[in-house]
Amino acid sequence: MNQPPLHTSRLTLQPATSDDLISLHALWSQPEVRRFLFDDEPVSIELAEAVVRSAVAHAASGYGLWVVRLKSASEPLGCVGLMPTTTAAEHEPALAGMLEPLAAFAAAHWHKGYAHEALSALLAHAFDTLKQPALAAVNDVPNEASERMLKRLGFEFLSEVQGPKYRLRTYTLQRS
Repeated sequence: MNQPPLHTSRLTLQPATSDDLISLHALWSQPEVRRFLFDDEPVSIELAEAVVRSAVAHAASGYGLWVVRLKSASEPLGCVGLMPTTTAAEHEPALAGMLEPLAAFAAAHWHKGYAHEALSALLAHAFDTLKQPALAAVNDVPNEASERMLKRLGFEFLSEVQGPKYRLRTYTLQRS
């Protein structure tokens, strides 16, 4: 199975390619975005390239990274991803081997429902198409917006553990 484009009433989620590197690097370099996604570390073009390359490598399995756009526009709003747990599983072993959704949107596009809409499409893909039995999720404790989003999507609290920079709250969502 290849990673498909996904669609919602307002959005198109297109699988990320190496052609998206510059726009993703610009997004991930924004202080509001990198604060929690990259533990507030500067995002070099080499790091962005490694993340995109890793996401593209997973595309043949049906997951990876999607660039999110309004159906009526070509400019990216942000990105969502469905990736194997890495850092999360290092700190909470119960998450090992699971897929984890992520979202990053430019601050100008916050509070418009885009992240929830895109993540809902991603979760449907994970459960309905990829037949995942469960998904993992993690948020840095200070990231209250992420915690609210995870709860709205139905994720259930698993644990709180020390992360690389912040304490992490871990969650799971079972296929219903």
